[in-house]
Amino acid sequence: MLPARRAFMPPGGGGPDVDAVVQCGTNLSMVRLADEAERWLGKPVIAINAATWWMALRDNDIPDKVHNAGSLLRDH
Repeated sequence: MLPARRAFMPPGGGGPDVDAVVQCGTNLSMVRLADEAERWLGKPVIAINAATWWMALRDNDIPDKVHNAGSLLRDH
């Protein structure tokens, strides 16, 4: 397994009972890595900066979609 994948993998590999992975800590922008990690893990990976950005857009009635930033910004 590549080092970046190993570092990102939740304990136990995330298992089928894990619905999503949330990265906390705004001092590390993981938006693009989270987008890639969704492909590795096969489940949503929500970077806290992306969640904040998404909420700011939606609170201001801005329906824009953002690609290469994870499924939250791309699909919701």
